[in-house]
Amino acid sequence: MQGWAADAPAERVISVDGSITEIVYALQQQHRLVGRDTTSTWPEVAQDLPDVGYMRQLSAEGILSLRPDLILVTADAQPQSVLDQLQQARVDIRVIPNAYTLAGVEDKIIQVADALGVREAGVLLASEVVERTTDLLAELQAQSDSPVKAIFVMNAHNSSMMVAGKGSRADAFMSLAGVINPFSDVINNFQNVSGEALMQANPDIIITLDEVAIPGSGIERLLSDPAVRRTEAGRSGKVVAIEARWLNFGPDLPNSLDSLVSRVKAMRSRGESQGDS
Repeated sequence: MQGWAADAPAERVISVDGSITEIVYALQQQHRLVGRDTTSTWPEVAQDLPDVGYMRQLSAEGILSLRPDLILVTADAQPQSVLDQLQQARVDIRVIPNAYTLAGVEDKIIQVADALGVREAGVLLASEVVERTTDLLAELQAQSDSPVKAIFVMNAHNSSMMVAGKGSRADAFMSLAGVINPFSDVINNFQNVSGEALMQANPDIIITLDEVAIPGSGIERLLSDPAVRRTEAGRSGKVVAIEARWLNFGPDLPNSLDSLVSRVKAMRSRGESQGDS
């Protein structure tokens, strides 16, 4: 979808998708932002901007009340009826592709920069992100450690767990980090799986979000699940909690990947040390 091009650079921009908001800040164009969606939590200062709602449940009224002259969204934005309504209101809407790959991040940065009229800065930023990520991936490939098998759990309830499969950001992120997801070839996106499927997957480590662990009993509740207790991860208590923004596939991708790799290594080393003692 493409809106009506403005004669002058947009000065009232709304960003819908955490990765786009990160890009706007990385391009030093945050002074043009007048709103952001709920997934836009980084940098933390972005949370001071008016929130137009969750990117898959947008409302035209809240967005139009901010009088934007440009709305940047990814293809994940919904519902389509709201996007159509915004376009009918003659607001310039740019839909940015959101492929969960390094090439996808590069393209996303450049397209956002183009929409903001700062292509040169976008090309430079994209080049830096690609170079840093490529260097990190080369280091990972050079390491002799055997791959870690891990699952990503979005939530758990009554012995049923929603886990990440092929096509999800979490699966793509783990793959880049060199982590094997046993559900990658079994399910698509996020789906609930049974305890039997969980035991069969038998992950070495469970990865989940910080907000799952924040209540204090979240990890304990996860590890107390009968099926989890019968996995290698459950027996050794290996759970890695990450920030949701790590899955944004934005300009902070190399730092996010490095953080995950470091936590997985620390968790693995802890288990090896315990085994040697």
